[in-house]
Amino acid sequence: MRRLKLQAGEVIRTTLWSTRALDTGGRRPDPAPMSTRGATPVGTERRVELLAAVVRVIARRGYADTRFQDVADEAGVAVGTLQHHFGTRRRMLLEALQTWIDETDAQVEVLRTGQADPWERLQVLLVYLGTRLGERVDSWRMWLDFLGAALRDPELRGSGRRSNLRWVSAIAEVVREGEAVGVFDPVAPAEDVADVLGALFDGIALRIYALDSDASGSELVDRLIHTAEALLRPRTP
Repeated sequence: MRRLKLQAGEVIRTTLWSTRALDTGGRRPDPAPMSTRGATPVGTERRVELLAAVVRVIARRGYADTRFQDVADEAGVAVGTLQHHFGTRRRMLLEALQTWIDETDAQVEVLRTGQADPWERLQVLLVYLGTRLGERVDSWRMWLDFLGAALRDPELRGSGRRSNLRWVSAIAEVVREGEAVGVFDPVAPAEDVADVLGALFDGIALRIYALDSDASGSELVDRLIHTAEALLRPRTP
């Protein structure tokens, strides 16, 4: 387990933030923020720093209670700087949440396509996700708050649905690959196994943060791997 955690950590440290365009979900979009096309490296780096500050504030205060002034205080900038970069408060929050989702998606994809055998890669994925829960509390509070905000915002709901599908698909792809080469003997189709692991993952996260459980990230990792083992019946040398 220690080796897997170290391997996951090395991969995570090499992953960079990514950004994707946001769909409008059929609703009238907010005024567009200042374009980053032609931006200097310093300007781009500053925007990433501002988005990181937004993420920290959302994790601490929640999506609904995050204001321009809170982020300005966190980042050490004027409110006008945030308005210059993002235009509106809603656009700032949406871009921060989407950037956080994209970062996680990119890291999951790197881990999914590693060189290890399918069972080891799946464990690395679960270790990464579980370690993120145990060691980066802000990340999991972000995810739960994201889900809560998505109930009221069609744009966020669509983004969350797409991200969840990508996470489940990443797990299912590793399961299918392992089954094809004889490493796994699953008790159910790959998609069902991935859905069960994803649901277990979200459920434990909800219990830890919403219901103030004493469970830790390492305990989550153990439960996920034991459940995956029972569902996949891996054949190890």
